[in-house]
Amino acid sequence: MARNTTGFFAVHKQQCKQALTDMMRRPLGNFLTLAVLAFALTLPTTFYLFAKNLVLVGQAWQNPTQLTLYLSPASKGTAAENLRDELAKWPEIASVDYISPQQGMEEFRQQAGFEQALSLLDDNPLPGVLVVEPGAQWQQPEQATQLASRLRSQAMIDEVRLDSDWLQRLVAIKQLVVTLAMVISGLMLMAVFLIVGNTLRLQVLNQRDEVQVMKLVGATDSFILRPFLYTGVWYGVIGGAVACLLTLVITLLLDSAVTSLAGLYDSHFRLVGLGWDESLILLMLAAFLGLLAARLSAARHLKEIEPV
Repeated sequence: MARNTTGFFAVHKQQCKQALTDMMRRPLGNFLTLAVLAFALTLPTTFYLFAKNLVLVGQAWQNPTQLTLYLSPASKGTAAENLRDELAKWPEIASVDYISPQQGMEEFRQQAGFEQALSLLDDNPLPGVLVVEPGAQWQQPEQATQLASRLRSQAMIDEVRLDSDWLQRLVAIKQLVVTLAMVISGLMLMAVFLIVGNTLRLQVLNQRDEVQVMKLVGATDSFILRPFLYTGVWYGVIGGAVACLLTLVITLLLDSAVTSLAGLYDSHFRLVGLGWDESLILLMLAAFLGLLAARLSAARHLKEIEPV
């Protein structure tokens, strides 16, 4: 029993090596096939990375949600501070910061670069502002909207601006990108399946005479099919490995541009590439597609070849 098991694995090992050796004997044709497979796998992988980083951006900026309260012109000094202290006692609110009109003007003058133009104003047109951070249980958009409605009913508050409005647009964009990545991934994986299947179909037809001889001496279809299955797996593994390298190169090329863009928003976000587990999944998926394509394509044509 042990000898049979050892012989079984030895035959598989030999056929696996032979499949790789046969691929190396046709370097030009296999190079073009592997290049097409690598590019076909790199495109959905790149879209996946784009969607992954967009999700990370959304998670980093989603919390905490802030509400900006614009006070009426009469609410200045002590009245605004009393309102701040009153709102800080609400159980729905974690913290409240007051920005006086003078502080707002100073920040605007420093950030906007309009110091000379603002100096021509007779009065300060900016209102007092309260920046409210909801509690942990009120961070979701629905609860934050309810809190905003309640704050609008306060007498000294002219307007309430929910700062997470743009996050809802970001979520919509994220869903669009994820859906687009899934659609493109499905199409390109189908292309990989068809490329491997067509390549092995041509290989079976080119080896028609050898297949007939093997069937004449009693070889079964499963024995003849096995090298083609290993060839399909090799196509998938090598194409997936090259796709991982291309994705790494793309990540490195785009990282500096993403870092510069994030710096404009005072963020230290860095582009995240494929993890080792994601790379392993890509290799396994590519190998499975190669195996499946070889099984369906080569097996069908092997059955049509009969010994003369």
